[in-house]
Amino acid sequence: MLRQILWSGVLISTSIGTLYARANASVPMLTIDDLLAVNVREGASILSPDGKYFATVQRGQVAIVPVSGGEPKTLTNTPAAKSEFGWSHDSHHIVYVSQGDIWTVSASGGEPLRLTHDPVGPGDPRGATDHHPLWNPNGKWILYQSGRKGFNELYVVSDDGKEERQLAATEIYTGEDVIANTSADRGDAVSSDRFDPNPSWSPDGRHISYTERSRQFFSGKLKVLSFDQQTGSVTGIPVDLYTAKNDPGGAWAINTAVWSPDSRTLAIVLQESAWDKIWLIPAKGGRPKQLTTGTGEDENPIYSPNGKWIVFASNRDLAEERHLWVVSVRGGHPHRLTHLAGIESAAQWSPDSESIYFYRATALHTPVSYVAQTSGTGEPRSLEPVRPSKFEGLGLTSEVAHFKGKDGLPLAGILYKPAGYHAGTRYPAVIWAHGGPEGEVLLSLTPWSLYLAQQGYVVLEPNFRGSTGYGKRFRNSNVEDSGGGEIDDIEVSVKYLVDCGIADPKHVAIGGGSHGGTVVANAVAKLPNTFAAGIEMFGVVDRAIFLKYTNRNSKIRWETKMGGSPEQKPAIYRKANILPDVAQIKTPLLIMHGEEDPQVPPQESAEFAAELKKAGKTFTYITYPHEGHGFQQREHRKDSYERQIEFLDKYLKADAANSDSSNK
Repeated sequence: MLRQILWSGVLISTSIGTLYARANASVPMLTIDDLLAVNVREGASILSPDGKYFATVQRGQVAIVPVSGGEPKTLTNTPAAKSEFGWSHDSHHIVYVSQGDIWTVSASGGEPLRLTHDPVGPGDPRGATDHHPLWNPNGKWILYQSGRKGFNELYVVSDDGKEERQLAATEIYTGEDVIANTSADRGDAVSSDRFDPNPSWSPDGRHISYTERSRQFFSGKLKVLSFDQQTGSVTGIPVDLYTAKNDPGGAWAINTAVWSPDSRTLAIVLQESAWDKIWLIPAKGGRPKQLTTGTGEDENPIYSPNGKWIVFASNRDLAEERHLWVVSVRGGHPHRLTHLAGIESAAQWSPDSESIYFYRATALHTPVSYVAQTSGTGEPRSLEPVRPSKFEGLGLTSEVAHFKGKDGLPLAGILYKPAGYHAGTRYPAVIWAHGGPEGEVLLSLTPWSLYLAQQGYVVLEPNFRGSTGYGKRFRNSNVEDSGGGEIDDIEVSVKYLVDCGIADPKHVAIGGGSHGGTVVANAVAKLPNTFAAGIEMFGVVDRAIFLKYTNRNSKIRWETKMGGSPEQKPAIYRKANILPDVAQIKTPLLIMHGEEDPQVPPQESAEFAAELKKAGKTFTYITYPHEGHGFQQREHRKDSYERQIEFLDKYLKADAANSDSSNK
């Protein structure tokens, strides 16, 4: 069910699809149900240590699939969702998360064993359970994060569920003051609220790396603690390996460190060069050594089992794609694993280090599993039938569009031309703003944009300043400027479409969710004559209200990005507050929000709707019960899609048709 809080203006009319019918009627049209049926994987398949099976989730159940091919074997039959799974060191058992607790099941089948029975913690529900289990390389102990107290702490539990130890505790905050520091086994504070410590076992099972984050060290400290495998306890005090300089954008932080097979070195991504690059750090401490260089973002390093190579993902050859590269641990020039187009991810080594398993997705196809030779020679081979995609054969493609900001800053975005596109014809257009703001739109499958294009719309998804993928300077160019330069970039995105002769300047809409919704609210207020319609979903309209109601981590992050608190930076917060500027808005708006959103407080949309109503503006305000940050329930997603296309058709197509008729 949904709740329609209030209306102002005219009810939405029926979609006028006949005005923009496809030139080739034999091509099947996408439906909303097609969007809802997109087969998104329930989690990456995890290779067993012996290299014989993949563990995966199929139809909501844990299953194993032979690497050599064959039918999957289902291991569980319970209704609750399952995720975050991994293998025991001997490949005999699988650990996973279900109902907020840690479970194991034998790879040969049998009754699953529940290892933890922890209550859901207070605060942000996304981090208030037990999660991310990791089996010790030598067996018995399983490391996991627990949010039972409302913030992440590190624990181990024995593989029979009979013993549990807390390894690293967390400072407890009330407002800005530390009121307690819990500890066990000489642990150390690692994080608070929903910060992810990103722990990892050393291959010898004797150490754990993790990231400590706090307001003072928001970008993180990389730490290593010693672990007694007999008692399951911490020995000594954690060693600080690296303290990151705090990122002024509040986005970058130390992620999971990856251990070398000999447990002597950790590979990690640092931004010392203003680009994400791979560095190697001695496990006992010492200066980090840069392994990869140049421009482009290098991410997710993984050591080969023989310790000679590291595979990583990078956009170094095309900013809007991601490919796998392999580099020697001694340094030198990396080589690209494949020459396939698209997005490659989730790399895993074969036990003999000769092959790499990965997923590949394209702009018209969901991810498919592949294997390639480490040397990069030979053709990659798919491990599963590559079934035709619903989105192929529609005559639709995406392309990278390049243009410049008002200040000359190079910008890019993903452009979708409408079905049956004819050069010289101007079409209704939609600017779709991504979230984050550190998100990035790629040459990957975006069903909603393809659907809009087939309905006759030009769609442009711009990577405005603040986006990831173009280096630290670009990503942080919106620091202390929320609602400023990014809105200028939105304005030039519209200008680009109009100057290219693609878009009708009188029939351009803007939409987006999360920070994309924030962009929409700012754009319709600051560019009142630009947009014929706006779709604003769970965005921020007043950053000060956001700080009052959001979770503590988001508060710290955004105070960092804004340069301080509202009291310290009143002018910066005023620029990010569009509530006083509602009178300037001319654009009809569709506003949607989940009623239990822990990230962007529902108060944001409620305040926005109240001000719009007070000013007599045209808008529709919808809330969805039992939804968080984004819509997950199928009926709500369907309703949201249907409302959006009706809204766009009413204000872009119906108005265009009436205008054409009046001019005849």
